[in-house]
Amino acid sequence: MSKLHAVLLVTTFTLYCWTIPVVAKEGGSQSLSNSIDEANSLLTGAGFFSPYPKGFPADPDQPLGSRWLPPGRPFPSIPVDMRDLKISLRKTNRSEIEADVGGHRSVYGWKGNLLGHDIILHVGLEGNAYFTMRKEGLRFPLQSSDGLFGAYIEAARNSWFFQLRYTHISAHLSDGAPDIPTAIRYSREYILLRVAKQWGWARPYLALRYLTNTTPDDLNDFGMQVGFYAITPIQFGLFRPYFGVDFRHSGGQEGTTTNYGTGLALTSEMEAPLIRFSINYMTGNDLRGQFFNTKIKKWYGGLELDF
Repeated sequence: MSKLHAVLLVTTFTLYCWTIPVVAKEGGSQSLSNSIDEANSLLTGAGFFSPYPKGFPADPDQPLGSRWLPPGRPFPSIPVDMRDLKISLRKTNRSEIEADVGGHRSVYGWKGNLLGHDIILHVGLEGNAYFTMRKEGLRFPLQSSDGLFGAYIEAARNSWFFQLRYTHISAHLSDGAPDIPTAIRYSREYILLRVAKQWGWARPYLALRYLTNTTPDDLNDFGMQVGFYAITPIQFGLFRPYFGVDFRHSGGQEGTTTNYGTGLALTSEMEAPLIRFSINYMTGNDLRGQFFNTKIKKWYGGLELDF
């Protein structure tokens, strides 16, 4: 156990012992029960009771019942999904710089028991922007930008993870685009249902997507996504190698896209989301909205921070 874990354990255990007699004196057995739940949440939130291998973030926790503005989210970002939420800066082999900036906030959380297992459920809001810039010496003119925002319902139960998203996304061409191609109108709303399962040090996932509205309108309504990522037990200090594959199929003009990712994950002593040094290879249709029917093959890598 590290010094940081020891300090946190002593601190939370002190709070545990201090709150029980104080609350019991003031509020009786019900308050005592609530106090125990709060103290257990402190310990679990600190990562001491994380059921997952090192490198996978611990589930958010709270006392039984409802809570407004709970911390974290039950379905963490997927490292090899290049359209999931993350903060990142990457360079491609096509003299491009990619920057992703986003965030989320769970608004409502609930914890209860379902078929003998605790379940955590969150409802929240999220948003992300994806920028592509060309590298011209020390200048980086903006080529294109894609932005999304939406709402999510997520749950974690006994190493299963569930996610339901309703998302708007639009794409725009900027004046830094080479040869000034003709911009198209690209806007859509979609529903995404995704399920993941923790198996050892790997986490496979499957998703189904349905377009509720789209421009251009001659696109397939249904799409699917399947993949996995693994954080290995091999360790170099705080770093652990990771790897994974993300495959998405939409058919029609959007075709298919496969992303292969690997690199080193900087794991947190607190089981927090990862910081990663990544290398990726993508082949298939471009994920940028303005180029959705363009075939690409590219290498890219850099620094990424998950949520």
